[in-house]
Amino acid sequence: MTSRRTTNWLIAAFLAFQLLYPIRGLVRAKFDTWGEFTWNMFSQTYECLGRYRLVDRTGAETDLNLRQYFVIPAKVGRTMNRQDLPVLHRFLCEQTALEGRPGQIRARVSCTRNKVETRSLVQENVDICTAPNHAVLSN
Repeated sequence: MTSRRTTNWLIAAFLAFQLLYPIRGLVRAKFDTWGEFTWNMFSQTYECLGRYRLVDRTGAETDLNLRQYFVIPAKVGRTMNRQDLPVLHRFLCEQTALEGRPGQIRARVSCTRNKVETRSLVQENVDICTAPNHAVLSN
């Protein structure tokens, strides 16, 4: 009888955890495209827009196509979060220098959650190569 009671208790604890843990993501003020991997992330939709421009010494602007830097171009959207953007920005700065394209890189990245709330993830009109944290805004 004890093993059955233990089994029932373990099943109840597991189910309670599965139901209560994702609520944490709804209660906290978190705004990024990728949160903890729980079923809660499927209850929210994100649409992110990013534009990167290379500004040369004369002030001429050229749009940077991020897709050319990804093996699978459709995966660009996975970098649109506060954890990955500094790495992407550092890469873009190094890559444009290697390509012999000097200048400042300016970005505009914003995400909309559930088609209601829009937030900018990057400081606009600053050089992502020289700005603190590569111009990525903190929470």
